[in-house]
Amino acid sequence: MSELPNTTGDEAKSGFRHVRLVIALAVASLLGTFAVYTALADSAMPVVAVAKAADYKGERIRVEGKVTQTDGDAADAGGLRFTLRDYEGPQTVEVVYRGSVPDAYRVGRDVVIDGTITDGVLQAVPDTLVTKCPSKYEDKVTASSGTS
Repeated sequence: MSELPNTTGDEAKSGFRHVRLVIALAVASLLGTFAVYTALADSAMPVVAVAKAADYKGERIRVEGKVTQTDGDAADAGGLRFTLRDYEGPQTVEVVYRGSVPDAYRVGRDVVIDGTITDGVLQAVPDTLVTKCPSKYEDKVTASSGTS
């Protein structure tokens, strides 16, 4: 007579542990994939200079430039209106922004902002205005090289 293998409670628990391990690894890999996707999804937005912003009409873009004039208040219905100038040329773009304004924001400051070009004006996404580091953090060798 052949005997059937006798499964004990320990062997059943061992099989259950393997199933739990496989499920946990599958969930971890899905979460890892999601984290990588969300990290890369934001970087897919093009960062463009003011001179090229008009080429992206209707698309969400990130524009960087220098603030040349400003008017209004970001908390008002009309929003904060300011002009960004290209770093390397005379091109400008008007910006309408609503949201929080960084403390370092002022005329002459380099900024980065997200938005969509509509009728030649950048309609900014709320709370995306970021000021770049001021020039006091630039390499001091260039400033002192002329005096040597």
